[in-house]
Amino acid sequence: MEINKIEERLRKSKEEKNFRSLKIIDKNNLNLSSNDYLGIGQDKNLKDKFLEEFGDKISFSSSSSRLITGNYKIVRELEEELNKIYGKKSLVMNSGFSANKTIIETFYNKDSLIITDRLNHASIYDGILASGSKIIRYKHLDINHLESILEKYHKDYSDILVVTETVYSMDGDIAPIKEIVNLKKKYKFDLMVDEAHSYGVFGYGIAYEENLIEDIDFITIPLGKGGGSIGSYTICSDIHRDYLINFGRELIYTTALPPVNNLWNLFILKNMKNFQERREKLEKLKNFTLNKIKEMNLKTTSTSHIISLIIGDNEKADIVCKNLREKGYVVYPIKSPTVLKGSERIRLGLNPNISKNEIEIFLEEFKNECNNLF
Repeated sequence: MEINKIEERLRKSKEEKNFRSLKIIDKNNLNLSSNDYLGIGQDKNLKDKFLEEFGDKISFSSSSSRLITGNYKIVRELEEELNKIYGKKSLVMNSGFSANKTIIETFYNKDSLIITDRLNHASIYDGILASGSKIIRYKHLDINHLESILEKYHKDYSDILVVTETVYSMDGDIAPIKEIVNLKKKYKFDLMVDEAHSYGVFGYGIAYEENLIEDIDFITIPLGKGGGSIGSYTICSDIHRDYLINFGRELIYTTALPPVNNLWNLFILKNMKNFQERREKLEKLKNFTLNKIKEMNLKTTSTSHIISLIIGDNEKADIVCKNLREKGYVVYPIKSPTVLKGSERIRLGLNPNISKNEIEIFLEEFKNECNNLF
C-alpha cells in the first residue's frame, strides 16, 4: 500500500474516533477488562504449586513445528488427557484464531456453503474468506432464521458448515447449542463450535456440560480466557485430526508452542474440577451485576459473565472510558466497526476476585459519567 493511502486511512480512523494504540495497565487499578474469568492466570498460589511440581521440567522453546521436533512428550500427554475427557481425538494448536481459521480453510472450499452467526469472531470470517466458500450470515442467535436458510439451501449443497460460538465475547449472550444440534440432525450439515469464552467458566465447556460432544464435528477451545493461558484445543474425529496434520498450513508451518505453556495447560486441565468454588463465586457476581444494571436502568445485551454496557457512540465511549480510567478502573471502549454502529460500549469481564461492592461503586461511577454526557 502506498504511504499516502496509509496516512489517509490512519487520519480517517482518528477523525472517526476509532484510532487504536497500545496501552500499559496500571496493576494498582481495578481491572474490569481481563478475560481471565476464573482468575487462574494471575493466581500466585497456583503458579507456586505449578513451579513446585514441574519447575525442573520447564523448557522455553519447542524450536520447530509439531511435524519436526515440536511434538514433544508434554504436548502428547496433554492430548492424551484431552482424548480421555472429551471421548474424541484432540489436536493442540497455537491459538484460537489459528485453530478456527485453519479448520475452515482446510476442510471447505468454493463448493461449500458456510452459514455463520453474524457476530462470530474475526478468525472465523478470515477462515471463510480464505476458503473461498459461499457465505451466508444468520441473525445473531436466531434459530428460526438459521433454519430458514438451511431449508432453502440444504438441497443445493452437499457440503454445508454451520459455525457458532457458545458465549459471545462482545454481547455476553449464549447460543442455543442444543437447538442447533437438533437442526443438524434434521438437515445433515457439519457443525463447528468455538468455546473461547465458556471453557473454565462452564468447566470443560458448554458442549461437554450438555453432552453434545458427539454431535459436533469441530470444537475449538482457545485457552487465553478462562483457561488462563495461551494455545487452543481442537476436538474432532480421528480422520479430521489426520487431515489437519497433513494439510493444515498454520499447523504445518508454525513453530509449536513452548513446552512450558503446554505443561501449564495440562496442569490447569487436570485441576479443572478443583475450580468449582471459583465458578460458583463468579456466578453469584454475575447475577448481582445484572440485577444492579437492571435496577439502575442501564442498557446491556448480556446474560453471562461478560457484561456489555451500551453507550452508543464512539466519541462518548472514549470519553467515558478515559474518565473512568482516571478514577482507577481498567476499562476500554469497544467501538464500531468492531461492534455495530450505535451499540458502542464498555465490555466488562467479571472474575471471582472482584467484589460486589467494587462492582456496585463502578456502576454508579459509570452512570454518573454517562449522565454528564447525555
